[in-house]
Amino acid sequence: MKTKHLNSGDLARAVEVNKETLRFYERKGLLRKPERTKAGYRLFDSTDVERLTFIKNAKSLGFSLMEIRELLAISDGNITSRDKVKSIAKSKLDFIDAQIKSLNNWKRTLSKLLYDCEKNDGNGLCPIIEDLSKGKSNV
Repeated sequence: MKTKHLNSGDLARAVEVNKETLRFYERKGLLRKPERTKAGYRLFDSTDVERLTFIKNAKSLGFSLMEIRELLAISDGNITSRDKVKSIAKSKLDFIDAQIKSLNNWKRTLSKLLYDCEKNDGNGLCPIIEDLSKGKSNV
């Protein structure tokens, strides 16, 4: 049952976001333009709570607003392909794997630089500064 009794503050608190986030998602077309009271207050319902929760959870998994828009279109029935959802999720997973690989490379490089700095006899610049300045670091 839809209830039209949530104002923007109620909705924001229910999903633990701020009111500016609601306005931003409205402007981006991720949230519908809400009905308004005679006094101009925006009115939301339980479907808005679900939609905003979906957006927040998708963002926490690293989905971009464009990807979220696609997922919402599928959810709204504008696209009925399970394969499309899988494709979006697979692309995100591939992206995350690439980020992990890159972060691991950065970690190895920085660990080596720290090791080199610790074993340095104290003469001259720290090897971290020298390597970064000379482009020797593979970063």
